[in-house]
Amino acid sequence: MLAILGAGGVGTTVGAIVALWRGSARPARGRVFRGLAAMLAMASAACWIAAAGAEIGIPLLLETWALAGFAFILTRLERRPDRAARDRVQAGPVARGKVSHGIARVAIAGPLGFAAAIGIAAAIATRAPLAEQTRLIGAGLLVPSLWAVFVGWTLMARRLPMPAAGMAVLAGTGFGLALLGQG
Repeated sequence: MLAILGAGGVGTTVGAIVALWRGSARPARGRVFRGLAAMLAMASAACWIAAAGAEIGIPLLLETWALAGFAFILTRLERRPDRAARDRVQAGPVARGKVSHGIARVAIAGPLGFAAAIGIAAAIATRAPLAEQTRLIGAGLLVPSLWAVFVGWTLMARRLPMPAAGMAVLAGTGFGLALLGQG
């Protein structure tokens, strides 16, 4: 029974990821696919929690989502043939504003995203109402996924102040909750 529930958790996770992809590929039916993805995500959570209990099932759910999403992205990579050097257009000098905007985007996406992910994980590791081992493992598994979400948020945002402020608040709140009452 455990193997069937685990396979169901993996299968519904993959199905939810594919439904999200199909929903973004077909905007006319996006709402239907997003609804299907939400139902499959809930079924995946139910399978993992039924298979291993809430303390172990939730970290397994999060890790399955991260690994299945990564595998899905790897299957969608395309290799384009190289153009001959003579066919390439010589790029002119990059405008100074573009360079400084790119540097700011990288500075926000990397270190500030990591700080926010660590802050949230620290709060979960110290404050979640779970067993100590489960809190630590769950928080540790959550950091790479949160960091990826924050990097994606920063890279997709048109204006940088919103992600920067949001991640700074999340980092400060997470570390504040982790340190609250520790003295």
